[in-house]
Amino acid sequence: MKILFLVFSLLTIILQGCYIARPLKSKTNLCIDLSFETNVNNIFSNKYLDKLKWNDYKTAFINGIKNEGNYYNIDFVENTSPKIDFTLVFKSFDLNESSHSESVNDEKSQYNGKSFELSDCNTSTSFTLYKGNKEKVLGEWSTSADKSEKLTNNRNFGDYVFGANKDNSEYRYKGLDDNIFIDLSEKCGRHVIAKLTRKISKNMK
Repeated sequence: MKILFLVFSLLTIILQGCYIARPLKSKTNLCIDLSFETNVNNIFSNKYLDKLKWNDYKTAFINGIKNEGNYYNIDFVENTSPKIDFTLVFKSFDLNESSHSESVNDEKSQYNGKSFELSDCNTSTSFTLYKGNKEKVLGEWSTSADKSEKLTNNRNFGDYVFGANKDNSEYRYKGLDDNIFIDLSEKCGRHVIAKLTRKISKNMK
């Protein structure tokens, strides 16, 4: 009985942490307040994050929201629309790049004990959903998307070509795509919709 309870509790935690949207049975419209600020913060690292691209990140974030919203039966309207079913207001949209140190722990490797500086990339937002044109607060949430460089000893293409690292004793950091913050911005936008559709579905007439 205790095992079943633990399994149920674990599944509940996992499902609560998942960004799974609830499909809407019928069309509804949503107005997004676009006046929120995009905060770009470099903390001890600036490998991937570019403060000059703040508008590109905001655009990718909004695109993520709209593309995912359209898939789940949400139409997006301007604040001048005669009929607004729901309104979405963001407190902020934040992008952060920081770093952490990770050491090799492998006695058979010549890199044992060597430290690598790895970048951590994160996007996050907090937002409020209103019924109608800001007539009633339905809830406030936050969501995020992140990815970090990894330490790896796997053989890469060059290793196979030159016959190197056959014993997986050589370590290196596994970098991220140069446009990682564009990807994370869009992903964060999709996560917003996953949270909203659950609340919207309960408040549709």
